[in-house]
Amino acid sequence: MHLDYRTTLCDNPLPFWQYVCYKVRMKSPVNIPVLQEKKRGAALPDQFLMYEFNRDSLPELNLDYKPPHRHSHQEVIWIRHGTAVHLLDGESAEFPAQSLIIIPKGRLHRFVPSSDCNGLAVMFREEFLPDPSYLLFSQFSGHTVLQLTRKESCAIDAYFSLLYREYRSSDPYQLNVLRHLLAALIAKVEELRLLHSRLNPRDVKRTLDIWNRFNALIGHKFKTEHSVGFYAAELGISTRKLGEVARIYTGKHVSDVIDERLITEAKRLLLFSNRSIKEIAFELGFEEHSYFTKVFKKITGKTPSDFKKISLPA
Repeated sequence: MHLDYRTTLCDNPLPFWQYVCYKVRMKSPVNIPVLQEKKRGAALPDQFLMYEFNRDSLPELNLDYKPPHRHSHQEVIWIRHGTAVHLLDGESAEFPAQSLIIIPKGRLHRFVPSSDCNGLAVMFREEFLPDPSYLLFSQFSGHTVLQLTRKESCAIDAYFSLLYREYRSSDPYQLNVLRHLLAALIAKVEELRLLHSRLNPRDVKRTLDIWNRFNALIGHKFKTEHSVGFYAAELGISTRKLGEVARIYTGKHVSDVIDERLITEAKRLLLFSNRSIKEIAFELGFEEHSYFTKVFKKITGKTPSDFKKISLPA
C-alpha cells in the first residue's frame, strides 16, 4: 500500500537551525558513533540525517546553499513537487518533480529549489549502512539524476516516508531499524538506476563485486596511482577485464574514470584552497603541471585557471 507523505510525515519539519548546525558538524573529521551521540542527547547524529524542504524552510535553505559546498557524506534528494536547479562541479541543470538527485561525497554542489518545491533529502556516511555499496555513488562526473515514472515515484515516496517517520521518532533503540530502512531505500534506488541504464542483469551480477572494489580502491589511491595496470593488478584481474567492467557501468575507458576522479578533487582544491595550479598538480601526482592542465581541459573543457575564474568571480 502506498504511504501518503501528507499523512505519514510528522507535522513539524526538522527545525532548520538544527540542520545548519549539522552541516557545520559534518565537516569535522571526528567520527562519533550514532548511538553514542543519541545517548549523549545530541540534537543530531554524525552519520545520518534527513530533512524535509518545503515552503516554510525554502528561504533559509536557498540562503544556506548559495555557495557551492563539498560533503564528506553521501546524499540523495527526492523532489516531490516543483523544480530545483542543481549545480554540480560547475555544471548547472534544472530538474522537475519526481526526480531523484544522487550526490556522491566529495562533489562540489549547490541545490536551489523553486518557491513551490517540496521534497526530502537523506544524508549519511557509508559506515552507517550495514553493507555499503559503491554502485549508486560511483560516478565521478556529471549529474546522476533519475526521472521517475508515476509508479516508480509512488514506490520511492513510500520508502522515503517510512524512513523519515522512523527518523523523527528519536528513539535510540530504532537506530538499527533506520540503518536497514536506509539500506532498503538505497537498494531500491540502485535497482531503479540499473533499470534506467538498461544494463544487462547478468553483466551486473558477474561484475558488481569488481566494480565496488575498484571504486573503493580508487577512492584511496587516486592521488598516487594513475595507471590502469596498477588497479587491475590490485584487483587480481587483467586490464582487459577491468576495461570491460568500466564500460559496463560508465561506457568509458578505465583511464577516463581515473582522470575524472582526479579532476573532481582538483576542482575542490582550486575552489577551496590557496594552492597554486602547480601545487595542486603535484599533490594529485602529476609530474608536469602542463599535463595536468591538459587532462583538466579534456574532462571539463576549461583550463584550471579559467575554471577558477568562472567559479569564483571577483
